[in-house]
Amino acid sequence: MNKSNFVLPKTYLIGYTSLNLDGLKEYLEDTNQTEFLNDIEEAQKSGINDGEILCSFYAKACYASLVLNKNKNITRIRDIEDNVKGILNSGHGSVLEHCQLNFMITNCSRVFTHELVRHRVGTAFSQTSGRYVRTDKLNVVIDPILEPAYDLVEEAREFLESWYKRLETRLDINNIKDFNHKKKLTSAMRRLLPNGQSNEIGVSLNLRTLRHTLEMRTSEHAEWEIRLVFNQIYNLVKQKFPLMFFDAKENMINGLLGITFTNRKV
Repeated sequence: MNKSNFVLPKTYLIGYTSLNLDGLKEYLEDTNQTEFLNDIEEAQKSGINDGEILCSFYAKACYASLVLNKNKNITRIRDIEDNVKGILNSGHGSVLEHCQLNFMITNCSRVFTHELVRHRVGTAFSQTSGRYVRTDKLNVVIDPILEPAYDLVEEAREFLESWYKRLETRLDINNIKDFNHKKKLTSAMRRLLPNGQSNEIGVSLNLRTLRHTLEMRTSEHAEWEIRLVFNQIYNLVKQKFPLMFFDAKENMINGLLGITFTNRKV
């Protein structure tokens, strides 16, 4: 049995919202709030992420509390770190939506992607197109719970891979010049491929959605593969966005972390 045909998802953090200091500085100059630039500098020195600073900026802007003397009701202002923690403690979750994180996930199954795309609010998805993409090899993502029967799993995988190649030959798809017809055949042929087939998906989530989704998809009741991926996501972001996850609680459940947040109302 060739276990190299069995693959596991891997997640990459490929982008996230950052500050455009030139534009922000222009706004602060035009509104006589340049003192806030000192807060930004101190926050960056302490390792606070641009996205967290941006969330703090929008929260402070709501209450005219970027600097003193803009709001007569305010006699003191919080620094950015205390402000972000106050956001989470108070449940002011809407400002977390201003920061978005971008991930690419490889070697994931369509079982996983079908579950992932249920999270529509605050997300964006770009997935491998089974209508356009054909491959020479059928790799599959298999839950380790099936390890006692891996030989039977491989038997099924080999059959489907061989069948798919025979179907390609019968249809002579490789020699078809009309791309539109080739696309239609590829789309029709994929209907017989398994949900465990390996593919890729890009996903973007804002910080508010990510906190919610982490709790749901690292739960012990979630499916194995989606728990694995969101463990990877959590490990990628918890150091880069320390304030946004300062209230996270980690529990090891069946070899994977279960994440809960103290401030669930966010």
